[in-house]
Amino acid sequence: MKVELINAIDEEFEMCPEAFGGPVNIEEVTQAEDELKVKLPEDFKMFLTRYGSGAVGEAIVLGLKEAEFVATPSFVKQTFKFRESLPKNYEKFVVIGIDGAGNPIGFNSPNTEIIRFDHDTFEAEVIAINFEKYLEKALIEEINIHF
Repeated sequence: MKVELINAIDEEFEMCPEAFGGPVNIEEVTQAEDELKVKLPEDFKMFLTRYGSGAVGEAIVLGLKEAEFVATPSFVKQTFKFRESLPKNYEKFVVIGIDGAGNPIGFNSPNTEIIRFDHDTFEAEVIAINFEKYLEKALIEEINIHF
């Protein structure tokens, strides 16, 4: 991730560390990859090892540790939950967030585009070209996700 993005997230972390789950080690991330049978994008893995989970701008990013002030359940558990109801071509979908309507937000591995999957219309909307861009857009409140 870009240094400017890391610095911006660090500022949010310093203002409210309770909105983040806290760092995890790379072994935990590797175990999550093994469970989900996917290779996580490097920018998402970096976020997990540095912050664990948390509120970044207007986005709530799920991770492996729950934040004290923000509901951030395990992205692994949420991924398995949503995979049960997604169409056949979404077997490798990884959930990194859930919007206010209960729609999963994530990427369909190996593709790294961040999409919101509408569970009512079964349509996928591309929100960002990758996780880093998703975080950048979340910081400037351009993703229009209501939690």
